[in-house]
Amino acid sequence: MKIFFSSGEASGDHLAALLLKALRKRVPGLDCWGMGGREGTEAGMRTEWSSEVLQLMGIGEVLSSIPRLVALKRALCRRIEEEKPDAVVVVDSPDFHFPLLSQLRQAGYRGRIVYLAPPQVWAWRSGRTSFLRSACDLCLPLFDFEHDFLLGRGVASAWNGHPFVDEFGGFEKPGQPEERGRQVALLPGSRASEVRRLLPVLKETAKLLLDRAFEPVFSIAPGLDGRERDRLRHALAGFRTDMGEGKALMADSCCVIGASGTAAVESMMLDRFMIVLYRGSVSSEIIFRLLVKTPHISIPNRLAGFRLYPELIQAQVRPSAILEYFEDYWADGAKRRDFHERLEVARSRMGKPGVGDFWADRVLEDLASQ
Repeated sequence: MKIFFSSGEASGDHLAALLLKALRKRVPGLDCWGMGGREGTEAGMRTEWSSEVLQLMGIGEVLSSIPRLVALKRALCRRIEEEKPDAVVVVDSPDFHFPLLSQLRQAGYRGRIVYLAPPQVWAWRSGRTSFLRSACDLCLPLFDFEHDFLLGRGVASAWNGHPFVDEFGGFEKPGQPEERGRQVALLPGSRASEVRRLLPVLKETAKLLLDRAFEPVFSIAPGLDGRERDRLRHALAGFRTDMGEGKALMADSCCVIGASGTAAVESMMLDRFMIVLYRGSVSSEIIFRLLVKTPHISIPNRLAGFRLYPELIQAQVRPSAILEYFEDYWADGAKRRDFHERLEVARSRMGKPGVGDFWADRVLEDLASQ
């Protein structure tokens, strides 16, 4: 059996590796190859293209990279047509993967197509569900509300839980927040453009936290390439930094402040208060305001059904606004305890353990049904 994988960014590579490991346990001699990162390679994938090429943020960056991405798409399609894998598994990165899958189907590819972590059609561009319904044989979303949304629109979807249910089972969650010390995790992001936009604000925020006797520590994301990590270390001279996995830093901190995305879900699993920041390009803001149809950009808030985590977007991302939410959280012990009780309710919607095995079983069932 031969399966092609394509993942963008470190988070997508992580999900692909989880599925790949479970598949290889079930199918001896399974040949997996394609585009991925370090984790996919370590899981046994023949990595012919690096997923770092898809680490883009905002519509502006995507537009400026179109010629390079078109050439990459053509190269992947040619290899898939030559190798004729039994299945193609794509992970996240819809602005790249939708055109790739469309070209594959137009070229006559008749193998199975699986979309792991499909796009957030529940939040914006819901018309994409028609493409998922026609081009994909199986979608494997990460959250229950995504699964329900897809099923309701006729998309083949399967859901059992989120990988974090397994991955965060070993993290201890100490008692009350005030017992966790005064270290604050600051997360500028895992993409170079994201870091450039958030770092100045976070550096000013760090100074304000130091004035209030808190201990800010900046995460330098492992997903950044070597040059970007070096630049970030240089820019943060005089501040404490951490080069390890962000979730370990968050586990050792009392609060989290940083880029929206996976970190918010990790904070929720660790029972940490987080202030979620998003600052993109001007073109990204225009698109966001025109097309996004959800009141929450943070998944924990979507799971809760209301705004648990403060969300600061674009011009709202200011040190003064961040400190206002931070101090409000610390001002009232009863309010803090109520917040963490509500966070537990949101966390309970993350599903069952064993999601890697569940994904592998669904993929193999789908292959057997063709």
